[in-house]
Amino acid sequence: MAVIGAGADAEVARIAAELGLSGDALAHLRALAEAGPSATPVDLLQFAAGDPDGVLVRLGLSDDDRLDTLANRPDPVRDADLWWLLERCHHQLVQRLGTTGPLPPWPDLPTGTGAVGRFLYVWAFLTTVPAVRRYHADRGIADADSWPILAVLGAQLANHRELYGEGGLHTQNWMTHHFRGAIYALDRLHFERQRCWYDATDQGGPALGEAVLGLHIPEGRLTPDSVDAALDRARAFFRTHYPEEDYRFATCVSWVLDPQLTGYLAADTNLVRFQQRFTLLPAAAKDDRATVVEFLFKQPLADLDSLPRTTTLQRAVVDHIRRDRPWHFRTGWFPL
Repeated sequence: MAVIGAGADAEVARIAAELGLSGDALAHLRALAEAGPSATPVDLLQFAAGDPDGVLVRLGLSDDDRLDTLANRPDPVRDADLWWLLERCHHQLVQRLGTTGPLPPWPDLPTGTGAVGRFLYVWAFLTTVPAVRRYHADRGIADADSWPILAVLGAQLANHRELYGEGGLHTQNWMTHHFRGAIYALDRLHFERQRCWYDATDQGGPALGEAVLGLHIPEGRLTPDSVDAALDRARAFFRTHYPEEDYRFATCVSWVLDPQLTGYLAADTNLVRFQQRFTLLPAAAKDDRATVVEFLFKQPLADLDSLPRTTTLQRAVVDHIRRDRPWHFRTGWFPL
């Protein structure tokens, strides 16, 4: 890791000024400056003639997102400051392959960086595909379990396009987990290798710092059978590929665990039955209505009047907000 001194600090200040970044973004750039560029130069030439190896297709990018990504490939001379950022983001991912937990945040880029800025982090992930694929292979993880978690990138690009009406990626910090071997898509659920950030031993739950599997819920029906099948796969997968890590508990942080949903949904619905698996920690104070609306409807909270109300869940979320009541992301756990 590079040691940042006065010269490097001046470089960070210059890069920040050129990109229009300030505040917390300066600290984020300093963390990337410490990572430095990779000894092997970033090479985008394999994409010069499009997507000859079908990598973008395997990563789940739509036709529009493939075209926009390729049209907004950064250039080391024309986009020198963005290229500086690309090199260091790529190197940080490679350095931290196999690690868990969040990386120092990658800064959100201002609109002034244009379409190249909107797609810059996509290129950081594309350049890391060979390294993370080697990591998966070294762990004995087959292609059938390697590509699906990397293809979450395509889903996130689709979400951006649906939310904002144009291509780009706004969830770059979330995606750093997927391209480090920290998360795997196993049937209906995604499972993240984590260290527990709370202590629930007084309830028979996980201890602070204990290895746990964090559950993430992609879109779709959450039937009890599909959840059971995913948990069975996860138990076998992590025993096989991470035998040194003992996972005794699953944990989840989600609005799906908010008990207020039981006031709107029948006891035998999939979401309520999923909730019943968990022991919940005390409620969080933060109101996450905007995040819930973006996840469920792919629209901002400001468009509340235009949201569809065709399902019981959609009506529940909208009616709850209209009553000026909050939705909370709740944290829970259960033994595996």
